[in-house]
This record gives sequence, structure tokens and C-alpha cells, in this order.
Amino acid sequence: MSQRRANRTNTTNEGEISMHLEEAIKECVRFIICREGSKKPIKRAEISSHLNTTCQTPNNQINTVMIEANKLLKRIYGYKLVQVEAKGGIQYIVILTEENEGLDSIAVDPHHTRLLIAALTHIFMSGGPVKEDDMWKFLNEAGLLEENDHVGRKILTNTFTKQMYLIYSKVGEGDLARFVFEWGQRSIEEMPKLFLLNKMAQAFEKTPDHWCEQYKEATAEESST
Repeated sequence: MSQRRANRTNTTNEGEISMHLEEAIKECVRFIICREGSKKPIKRAEISSHLNTTCQTPNNQINTVMIEANKLLKRIYGYKLVQVEAKGGIQYIVILTEENEGLDSIAVDPHHTRLLIAALTHIFMSGGPVKEDDMWKFLNEAGLLEENDHVGRKILTNTFTKQMYLIYSKVGEGDLARFVFEWGQRSIEEMPKLFLLNKMAQAFEKTPDHWCEQYKEATAEESST
């Protein structure tokens, strides 16, 4: 009798644990979806704290919850979690897994989307980091940013850097110091270079392989995904 009772108790406990994990996974997904709209990185510590509070999920189960939540995000919403480097601990960005689907969700304002795509294209076609002054000149000549539009500039230097679409950093020291723009982690994950190159080809009525180095890089990226 005692053995049967013990077996029933073990089965009940396993069921309770499974139910608890399922609730935690769903809550984790809900939390991530709610935070995704800001495009800003989500700290693992924030997810852990939220699950500790709402579902009483112990720290030793967070890894399991995160793995299963990521599977659910991919299957139901077409998202995936990508871990990014950060000084303040582990962080994640939420990426759309379907190619080019991220373009419509970059920003609420279509002009902001055009600004970002233009900036990313300029960096890509330049073959590396672009100096701040060169970026402003390019966007001005493209008719996307007025010369003294400091609000517009802040979208690139502040908003898009916080969302990890762009890296805006200082290089050099003293009189040689300058700020440059580079692709951020979110852009690397979401924005296919071949898509940008095809847009360039359409605009200039050329084939994408007209730009040899960029074409090699873009096609190599495509074949590796």
C-alpha cells in the first residue's frame, strides 16, 4: 500500500511540476511579446524576476522555460530570441524569423523606416563603418534628412542604437576622434544584404553583381542561412 501511495504521490508531483512549467512558459512568451514592441533588448534578469514573481519559478528552471518559450515563439509567432553581448549581463533581442518580414515592423513612422534602410545601405555599400559627417551628408543629399534636423539625427544616434539596429560609437582620440555608424546586431539578424543590394540595383537599373564585393558578401550570407 505504501509503495502504491508513493507512486501516486510521485505522479501527482510530476504533474504539478509539468503544469507549473507550462504556465511559466506561457507567461514568459507573453512577457516577451509585450516587450517586443519597443525593440529594445530584454535583460534575462528581468525575465527571471518576472517569472519568479508571477509564477514562482525557481532560478534553476529558468533555462528550461527560456528554451521552451523560444520554441513556442518560433512556432506560433515566427519570432526567435537572439542573445546579444552586453556589459550588464545576458540580454536578448526578438527577431522575426521570416526574411524581410521585419521591414514593416522597424518603426511606426514610415519615414523612420526609410531613414534606417538608407543608413544601412550606405554603410553596406561603403564597405565598413561610416563617419557621422558622411552619413548626414548622404541622408541630406538623398532628401531624407535636412541639414540641421537634430530631431531626425537623434532617431539614428539614439532610438535606433538603443534598439540595436545601429552602432554609433567614438573612434580615435584627441583631434582624430570621430563618431561612426555601423550595423547593429538586430540589423545583422533581420536585414538581408541581398535585399538591400536588389533595391540598389532597381534604383540604378543595374544587376546586383554590378557591385562585385557587396554581391559576394550578400550571396555568401544567403548561402549560409
